[in-house]
Amino acid sequence: MHAVILAAGEGSRMDGATADVPKAFMELAGATLYERQRAAIDAHVDAVTVVLGHAYENVRDDVGDARTVVLEDWDDYENAESLRRGLRGIDDDVLVLNGDVVITDAVVARLRTRHRAAAGRSVVACLPGREDEATAIRCDDQGLVTDYGLITGRRHAGLGVVDRRHVGAARAWLGDHRRQWYPGLYTEVPTEAVAIPPGQHIEINYPSDRVAARGKLPLNPADEIDVGT
Repeated sequence: MHAVILAAGEGSRMDGATADVPKAFMELAGATLYERQRAAIDAHVDAVTVVLGHAYENVRDDVGDARTVVLEDWDDYENAESLRRGLRGIDDDVLVLNGDVVITDAVVARLRTRHRAAAGRSVVACLPGREDEATAIRCDDQGLVTDYGLITGRRHAGLGVVDRRHVGAARAWLGDHRRQWYPGLYTEVPTEAVAIPPGQHIEINYPSDRVAARGKLPLNPADEIDVGT
């Protein structure tokens, strides 16, 4: 499996904390988001690609053994273009991870297990419950994703696995939707929604999220709840 971390954005809502670095390289309780992501995913993947854009020159030496793709025109597009370029040259299952999300190793393991059992489908992580203020996914009675956006549904958790058989179709869809949010592709290829425990997930969108996150760390894989299907 090949991981693609989307870290091109500035994080303009972070009140200057990302003026000189991408949001994924912002410090959180002694480690960057990127360092925390690598700690969670490295045991599950064979290679990592990081898509950089904003302030990439300040962090290019901080990606370790990852392949880097630089999106110099990052502010002309939405993250669909980041993922499209990150997928170039990859012929494998792809773990897609937003740069502003921190999860546990157990979450990645859960997603991989569900993907292996999904019979050639892609999978996308979501949080349990209903969401009507952030981007969400909606599913049919079989748990397959049918819609994504600012809709009422389960909140998109910022990670998923694109099955290798869907990578070509994903590239094509992303190329046609470069100024949109990439999770729309999960409506175009057969994709199952996988609920993950909220206690094993952090997303940083605002300074208040960063403050709240410090009180949640370290994330505890034992903080499991009944997340349903």
